[in-house]
Amino acid sequence: MGLNLKNKFIENFGPNDDPVKQKKRIALFRFLAVITSAAALNYIIWRYVKSLNMNALWFAVPMVIAETYGIIESFLFIYMVWKPIKRQPPEPPEKADVDVFIVTFNEPVELVRKTVEAASGITWEGKKVYLLDDGSRLEMKALAEEFHCGYITRGIEWAHKPRHAKAGNINNAMLQTSGEYILVLDADQIPESSIIKKIIGYFEDPEVAFIQTPQHFYNIPPGDPFGNDAPLFYGPIQEGKDGHNAAYFCGSNGMLRREALVQLGITSFVEEMEEQVRHGIKALKKQAKTIQTPDRVITRQARDILSDGLKTAERLMKQNEPLEIVSDEIRKTIHQIEHLVAIDSFDEIADMLKNLAVDGDMNAAEAYNHIIQDEDSIAEQTDSAKTGTSIGIDSEVFENINLTRSDEAIPVQSMSTISITEDMATSMRLHAAGWKSVYHSEILAYGLAPEDLSSALKQRLRWAQGTVQVFLRSNPFKLKGLTLSQRLMYFATINSYFNGFFNLLLIISPIFYLFTAIAPVSVWSWGFLFRLLPFFILNKVTFRYLSWGISVWRGEQYDLALFPLFIKATLTALFKKEIPFVVTSKDRKKRDKSKLKLIWPQLSIIILTTAAIIYGFISYFILGSGLTFFGLFINTFWGIYNAIMLLVVIRAAFYKLPEGWSPRPPETVFHYG
Repeated sequence: MGLNLKNKFIENFGPNDDPVKQKKRIALFRFLAVITSAAALNYIIWRYVKSLNMNALWFAVPMVIAETYGIIESFLFIYMVWKPIKRQPPEPPEKADVDVFIVTFNEPVELVRKTVEAASGITWEGKKVYLLDDGSRLEMKALAEEFHCGYITRGIEWAHKPRHAKAGNINNAMLQTSGEYILVLDADQIPESSIIKKIIGYFEDPEVAFIQTPQHFYNIPPGDPFGNDAPLFYGPIQEGKDGHNAAYFCGSNGMLRREALVQLGITSFVEEMEEQVRHGIKALKKQAKTIQTPDRVITRQARDILSDGLKTAERLMKQNEPLEIVSDEIRKTIHQIEHLVAIDSFDEIADMLKNLAVDGDMNAAEAYNHIIQDEDSIAEQTDSAKTGTSIGIDSEVFENINLTRSDEAIPVQSMSTISITEDMATSMRLHAAGWKSVYHSEILAYGLAPEDLSSALKQRLRWAQGTVQVFLRSNPFKLKGLTLSQRLMYFATINSYFNGFFNLLLIISPIFYLFTAIAPVSVWSWGFLFRLLPFFILNKVTFRYLSWGISVWRGEQYDLALFPLFIKATLTALFKKEIPFVVTSKDRKKRDKSKLKLIWPQLSIIILTTAAIIYGFISYFILGSGLTFFGLFINTFWGIYNAIMLLVVIRAAFYKLPEGWSPRPPETVFHYG
């Protein structure tokens, strides 16, 4: 009987492709999510109202804020996956031109060869494969020629200009290609031959800007020691975001509409120029007071002319006049001031020469006559530069009204360059511009994940830094055009990288209590457990039900264990102006000589937790300290849980591949004749 009920439950509510059963599954998840949210609110309200330790608010308040942050994260997660979309691809069009961009910088030739070979075998008549080599290597050019692919590298226009890493590489290639759609592949991502045919049909909707497919790695060792697999993100999360029209372009294995990118590049260029001109006007207003000439009357006139000119420029901007007209108005104003100053200087010189001529100096008389006859011509030549420097205006301020964007190799950048995670930033800008996105959950390419802890941590640090950069430079709550749901979807991802600070508080809390007997709650009691346990258990059950059939334990461990990396990412993004883009190594390289360099924060916490538990038991059973039984029990359990989660990093640092194990991509991806 029990077995039959279990089987019936699995049949009706387990993972299933049947649309009717999917609706039942979603309904059950929503029921669990609602009661989990109710339990969370019951717990956190009680924490604020009844349980704060008023004698140690310096400890109690940060702790309850950390708990609140975690509950807000769970609410955002529930909202994110509330209405997932399971898509079935529409029929592909009869014909469409697709450019396949294989992006490379310093990867080994043999690694790139696999991708080029598989891409060349994609079964789509209108495809053109291009190798985008940011390393300008002869061996890559030879590889492209071997497979009859296009070869694109940077030109001299990029010399001594910002390169913008992968985004710049793609932007450069867009100027040299013309396909209606662009399939982007990282150097290690080996595509299935059917990848274009499977997803291009989504573009029949003219509002779709891009389609993203999962990133799947064929070299993950047994047990996924480095936490590289992301089935939760490329499953329920992306499907949930898709339900809010907020699926992300993930930098590879995705196809984009060129028209959308070009429009985005032009729009972004205009917006950036508008902001630059506004900044220039604001700076010129401040510098108006610094204009100085030998004559007070001329100085006053110059300042009045600049003030009137800037008011006119602001009025033109409010009327949405072209930026060229606004810029010309400012230039004309500054030129008028410089001409005024130049004429005044000539008047002084003319008076001096006239006095010398009266005294009988024939050369002075000749020079005086020349100035009188050609005064306007000489003044025009003197102030022809029109840079404002002659009247005390900073040349950098004047440069803000220059619309040529001479500081960039390419004035119009379609892929976003505001962050080292160009994919997320570009997705957000496309959504803000009103475009749609699609997530297709079928695995259609196979890549390589980092094969050692050092490389894995560097990759995640780059992701975290880039995501925080996006928040700082293009806050989704301030970006015009996004819906409320889209704002929340982007914030949910960004917000997850701020949890390093809060996780640190939650990790050290049991250590602190066991050593000092100072608690963040007024009392450890059954009342505390009766409110915490329902929320804790329901939260785990709901999450496990959502991820049924997906291995998520390793991801949960790393989410807590990477607290030092998330803290570092947030701080560097906040205080470091430029963060270099570092290509993740996909080779299994020699281990870092000092593994402690990678794991010392987690190892320190585990040692301190162990010591605190031992000390807590000694204090309670032998010394009779201020610890309570409930306090000892709860914090010991809490500390052990934390230690188990953190151990994942320790094991990864000392991990060795099973003897005889070697990664191999599926044979089905190679079809090139």
